[in-house]
Amino acid sequence: MATAHARTHGANGLNGSSEAFPPPRFSKVPPLVNVAVAEADGPIDVEIALDDEIQDDPTELCTLLENEHGLKSTWMTVAIAYAKHKKLDVAIEVLTKSNTVFTRGRAEDRLSILNGLCWLYLLKCREAPRMTIGMRDRTIRVK
Repeated sequence: MATAHARTHGANGLNGSSEAFPPPRFSKVPPLVNVAVAEADGPIDVEIALDDEIQDDPTELCTLLENEHGLKSTWMTVAIAYAKHKKLDVAIEVLTKSNTVFTRGRAEDRLSILNGLCWLYLLKCREAPRMTIGMRDRTIRVK
């Protein structure tokens, strides 16, 4: 039965599958995320857009999250937002930076960040083009 399903619906990871990108469980990303920034008069909330206006370069955002000791959940939400907009390399960059920020953090926090990185790399592999190379395509020269 599983073989028939694979034949009719495509193999796992096969290009052209009808599955949604990103997977539905990560589709509910808030359009804004608030980061508390310390000021002389007291902390103020800075809103960061995670919708279509999301920045292509995450350096400034990562610096803000690092300097203001952003929560792990904020880092993860930002990375998922980038993945949702098909910017997998940027999402990987955000989680890699968060991994260095939480180096001395709880093991559970680091594990969930590494889990997110693994998910992004697997998603990136799944979206990569597939190529078949047979022996007929190769030229073998024997001296």
